[in-house]
Amino acid sequence: MRRAWLGACAGVVLAAVTVLIPAAGGAAADPSPTPAPSPTTAWPCNTGPTRPSDPPNDPPTAPGTPEVVSVMMIEARLRWAAATDPDGIACYYVYEALPNGQSTLRATFQPAVTEGTVYLPWPSYSVRYEDHSLYVVAVDSRGMSGARSGSVTVRVYNDVVNPNSPPPSSPPPPPPLACHVTYGSSTWNGGMSTWIEIANTGTTAISGWHLTFTFPSGGQHVTTGWSAQWTQNGAQVMASNMSWNADIAPHRSVSVGFNGSNTGTNPAPAAFYVNGTACT
Repeated sequence: MRRAWLGACAGVVLAAVTVLIPAAGGAAADPSPTPAPSPTTAWPCNTGPTRPSDPPNDPPTAPGTPEVVSVMMIEARLRWAAATDPDGIACYYVYEALPNGQSTLRATFQPAVTEGTVYLPWPSYSVRYEDHSLYVVAVDSRGMSGARSGSVTVRVYNDVVNPNSPPPSSPPPPPPLACHVTYGSSTWNGGMSTWIEIANTGTTAISGWHLTFTFPSGGQHVTTGWSAQWTQNGAQVMASNMSWNADIAPHRSVSVGFNGSNTGTNPAPAAFYVNGTACT
């Protein structure tokens, strides 16, 4: 067999393929084109001369809409139904329709070939994939191009991305906060002195904390406190960490306290919360 190149019609640059043409009396054409050595070299389609005495020429019929046989990296293998023309088909062109309304030639195949590989550009580095809309045009032996086939979309993935891999998953949420609060208070006529221990019973550090609780009696009030920033709104009290005790390591605790007043009773709060989580 002898090797020949089929390419763009005059003035069109071919991007892509070699094909095998049998010598006279040889075997059928190899339907598996391989990439041309230079994608910028124009190779003419094998069309015969047109003479003024030739009768009017009808263009070839449109080839069938190509189907995608396989995609491997930037190599898309397409298959299409043959076009027909009384003067004979000279070649098939595979074009890509561009977003700006123009088209670019991606491959040329000899007339007997209706399945072959088209080489597409890599997607840009910043994207996961790019889609390419491809169609086929037949050219007859007198150089007349026919109507374009329907289009097929081929998706080419970036070479640094595995298209079969699942999308990146979010990191697992941290374990829930776990805590224990110990509350004790001494009472005297109209006053109280209270100490509180906040223990981290979880497996991860508590980085920044605020403790909230509600006084059961409307007459209980914080007057001064230590080892925390203390605020009171109605019966609700909040203690927020200082800069030096903001972190509570697992199985560690911090101690805070306050002095306050009452109107005769000083019951302990029923519930305590650290960063919104109820503590035991």
